[in-house]
Amino acid sequence: MDRLKALEIFKSVAERGSFVRAADALNLAAPAVSRAVKDLERLLGLRLLQRSTRSVMLTPEGKDVLHRARGLLSSFEELEAISSARSLEVAGDIRLSAPVSFGVRRLGPILASFTSKYPKARIDLQLTDVAVNLIESGVDLALRISRELPDSLVARRVGSAAFGVFGSPEYLRRRGAPEHPSELHRHECLSYNGALNASRWTLTHQRSGELFEHRPQGGLNTNNGDALLATAVHGMGLVLLPNYLAEEAVARGQLQPVLASWTAPALGVFLAYVSREHQPQRVRKLIDHLAQALSANERPVEKGPRGNAMTGRFAPQPLAMPSIAVAA
Repeated sequence: MDRLKALEIFKSVAERGSFVRAADALNLAAPAVSRAVKDLERLLGLRLLQRSTRSVMLTPEGKDVLHRARGLLSSFEELEAISSARSLEVAGDIRLSAPVSFGVRRLGPILASFTSKYPKARIDLQLTDVAVNLIESGVDLALRISRELPDSLVARRVGSAAFGVFGSPEYLRRRGAPEHPSELHRHECLSYNGALNASRWTLTHQRSGELFEHRPQGGLNTNNGDALLATAVHGMGLVLLPNYLAEEAVARGQLQPVLASWTAPALGVFLAYVSREHQPQRVRKLIDHLAQALSANERPVEKGPRGNAMTGRFAPQPLAMPSIAVAA
């Protein structure tokens, strides 16, 4: 930038034939203008101007440098104009990463409304339960559901994902519904070993505050929430699931909440990215759109067919978060 500035100063002096007039036009002190031209001559190893007490004339080398400087400065001005326009335009590719189950159930209508509003934007949605490295994977924005995020990320918290214990009506008829978490050892408890590793179920009584931990033992251990959901629906056992994953099955009568007076720790829902600096307008707009949609769309879960209430499906949280930063 210093060299471009020096070329701009030299061009002004050459075109005006005066250091003083160039200084006035550029709103600089005359000594600063003279020093910049001398530094440019020293850098190029050429004498660009012939100076006298009355005038400033270009040398042959100066004429050649002035011609090239005009082209270079003009190209840079065009680049600035393009960059300025693009920084204001919501257009181009946005690579978004999100957990599989959440992305399938939540993001379709939200992204459709975004691209309807900004038709020049293109979303490259990558669904994975692995906490990908944003830089190495070329990800602009990651939706993460977790307890915390790595310090290398900037994150905006847009909500929290509540969890509950569920079982199918067929399983509950066959094995009975537990009244207390201490009874879980007599049940098939399906377990999850993915990014949100739940090797223990931690349950807290809503009124008494009693805390109980259970290590699930059952016929299935998987890294996929939809696999847990499907096997639970088919009566394989009890399962700890995020409410957003279980709600449709509850509404259809395929699952019922159990231990309704007990809650599992909720996880934060974050929008994570590497840096706020020089963030493209398309990414900033998508962050705002997702934050608004995910917060506005959350509501208490309706009761299931048997009147079992599922509460705290996805409770909105304050949106501002410092530069914190998670797993998936």
